[in-house]
Amino acid sequence: MKIKIISVLLIVIGIFVICYPKISEVYHDYQQQKLVKEWKNSLEIIHNGEDTSEVSNEIEFTDTAAIAHVEDETNAEDPKPDFSSYENMEGILVIDKIDLLLPILHGATKDNMKTTVASILDTGKAGEVGNYGIAGHRNRTFGRNFNRLDELEIGDTIEVDSGDAQFEYTVTEKFRVKPEEVWVLEANNKDKEITLVTCDPMVNPTHRLIIKGKIVD
Repeated sequence: MKIKIISVLLIVIGIFVICYPKISEVYHDYQQQKLVKEWKNSLEIIHNGEDTSEVSNEIEFTDTAAIAHVEDETNAEDPKPDFSSYENMEGILVIDKIDLLLPILHGATKDNMKTTVASILDTGKAGEVGNYGIAGHRNRTFGRNFNRLDELEIGDTIEVDSGDAQFEYTVTEKFRVKPEEVWVLEANNKDKEITLVTCDPMVNPTHRLIIKGKIVD
């Protein structure tokens, strides 16, 4: 009886060893498909629509407080506005060329992107090897969110303040893709990259404007 049990176990183990590569391949394919689906959902959320500045008075107040060049904040001893009311905040995005200073929220959901920019789930992290994806609406109000993102050119600077450290990226690429082209969020596993994504053109968008940058050590 004991020999029979051992024989059955050996057969089961043998089958598992033979099937493991295929099982592993199926699992990784599933994970990749799940990741691509999440990325597609994030890219689909980025649309023009109505100017979110008119959604509600509360949203308007919160977003206005997040803009770098509010006169009261500029004249204060600490030039940075107070972002303490934001939940799930990962850091602050700063692009001096287009006068942008906004909190980065975790997850490019509709709610997060009503007032500010947000990181795209399952992309990299600021300052680390990987591709840190950030999405934002291109509102029609001048200077709001990613409204002026198309003004960036190769060589410009993008900064991310994580609270613990500050990271400076240099713009390396600027191009446009279709919403389903999620390859722009993939990492090459050697560079510390950032990818900013918004809709294009501003009215009736059909594509996504992509700004890519790298940390130059």
